[in-house]
Amino acid sequence: MTSSKRLATMGTSPRAIRHHYDLSDDFFRVWLGPDMVYSCGWWETGDDRDPLAQAQHRKLDFFADRLGVRGGRVLDVGCGWGALLDRFVRVHGAASGVGLTLSPGQAGFAARRNVPEASYLLQNWTDHKPDRPYDAVTCIEATEHFASETLSPDEKVEVYRAFFERAASWLRPGGRMGLQLICLDNVGHAGSRAGRGAFSDLILGDIFPESMPASLSELVLGWETHFELEEFHNHPEHYQRTFRAWTLAYREQETLARALVGPEAWRSYARYFAVGEAVFRLREHSLYRVILTKRPEPKTWAVMVRPSDIPPTAGLGGPAGASAGAVRAHYDVSDSFYGLWLGPSMMYSSAMWEASESHADLEQAQQRKIDFFARRVLAPGPGPWRVLDVGCGWGWNLRRLAESYRVARATGLTLSQAQSDYLIQQPVPGTDIRLEDWNDHDPGEPYDAIFSFGAFEHFARDGTTGPQRIAIYRRFFRSCMEWLAPGGRLALETIAHDGAPDTDAPLGRGPLGDFVLSLYPESLCPHLSEIVLGFEPFFEIETLRSDPGDFARTCRAWLTALREHEREAVADVGEQVVRQFRRYLASSEIQFRTRIVTNYRLILHRRPDVRV
Repeated sequence: MTSSKRLATMGTSPRAIRHHYDLSDDFFRVWLGPDMVYSCGWWETGDDRDPLAQAQHRKLDFFADRLGVRGGRVLDVGCGWGALLDRFVRVHGAASGVGLTLSPGQAGFAARRNVPEASYLLQNWTDHKPDRPYDAVTCIEATEHFASETLSPDEKVEVYRAFFERAASWLRPGGRMGLQLICLDNVGHAGSRAGRGAFSDLILGDIFPESMPASLSELVLGWETHFELEEFHNHPEHYQRTFRAWTLAYREQETLARALVGPEAWRSYARYFAVGEAVFRLREHSLYRVILTKRPEPKTWAVMVRPSDIPPTAGLGGPAGASAGAVRAHYDVSDSFYGLWLGPSMMYSSAMWEASESHADLEQAQQRKIDFFARRVLAPGPGPWRVLDVGCGWGWNLRRLAESYRVARATGLTLSQAQSDYLIQQPVPGTDIRLEDWNDHDPGEPYDAIFSFGAFEHFARDGTTGPQRIAIYRRFFRSCMEWLAPGGRLALETIAHDGAPDTDAPLGRGPLGDFVLSLYPESLCPHLSEIVLGFEPFFEIETLRSDPGDFARTCRAWLTALREHEREAVADVGEQVVRQFRRYLASSEIQFRTRIVTNYRLILHRRPDVRV
């Protein structure tokens, strides 16, 4: 475990913090407003009348609601001028709170708020030792100061892993953490260093010396050991509007602002607001809001991956995934057998359920999932669209896209002879079904969108290490980027190991996990960090959802249907196969309900350029 002393030296120094935040409380109030909230607001889409103060309250209210702070004890890491704990206590009923800052000016201002049962400490997170556990921890745009711009990506990940380990130790069992994160997006680590552009020089020279945002993958590598992902929001457009609001307030009181800090600092901040708005508009940086839950036990790793374990050439090679024979061993059992419990759609991936639906229809829930992705992946316009479905199954996704979303030309890839034969007998208009591995695919011309539901689990073979799997995933995402037209999107749904341990040996994930894998020879589910490290050089993230409850409910619906049709199923494939599948569906439901595994849904947008 990295020592507190070393961690403190790896982050922004107290001197650099004071350089920015202790400039003048009155100056910051000019453009932040009386609440003194110095982070991105939460804006209602398209409402230009939305005041800055309301957007900031909405952001704080979001975190208070998701973290369930009423009656609880909250730690705010990087508390600024104290607005978060003030609102949590006075509006949302938090019982008490502690705020940490390295700025004497902020600590003094926050203390003068006189928030009941709240204390503000002039203390680095590296030195914090609470006297009792917290119910929730917040960290709103403070991670940029945890690792200085001199560090390598490996050193940054070392810091983030230490931070999230400490945060987990501060929380009660099941406690939650709320993060608001500025992250590098269409600019890489090297592009954010001094001397690499006007914005980086402005930030590191005049505004935030020694600071450095993380990439999303670096933060996921940090939190995944100790925390489960509950909720993820991608809101770069919210920071565009926040910087615009700060600019307008700044201009309205230009004379006062100039008098408070002098003409040189005044000009630097005017440039900072303008360039800040631009970098979020260009997605050089992005803004993520994340809710995490403390794991019951830390996740264990066979290989603790570092960014340097993934060379720039990753994605150009790597071991193969599950073989065609292994895929057919599962999917070519019997079309009629699968039809008994998958239903008429023959969709063999998670449905999307409404929480209020007590007796929802499986087919309706499967259609909702397809519509969810299609409405976000296919750009608004008349079409017609050209799409690829990697692991197309029995073709229901392609059929729905053709009938309802103006998809006139589509290609479906499968390694299952049975699925290919099924779609030859029941063709989807305008669709070319290929019995083909995605590694061998040549599209001929670009696609507008790519879909892949429940195939990603077959791309890496059981018994591989994390770096080997990431190399394979990078090859897939690189291929998708090359197949897509500029601005194209990828819809991905995959089962992933959540609480399950990492292992580089075949099986070894517990009796339930190993039993499920016995029905999927050579296949392996990814970890979240592996997915993010795979797509990050090639795609921007637009949507990330962790929906284990949806797949648990889907497994229950399948198991119920299989039991209802058990006699027919036994006549079709035999009692032993039916018994195996009953155990498989029951085991899967348990694993989703206990978060041993989860179901990730992602929408990714093709980057203008490869970012390694």
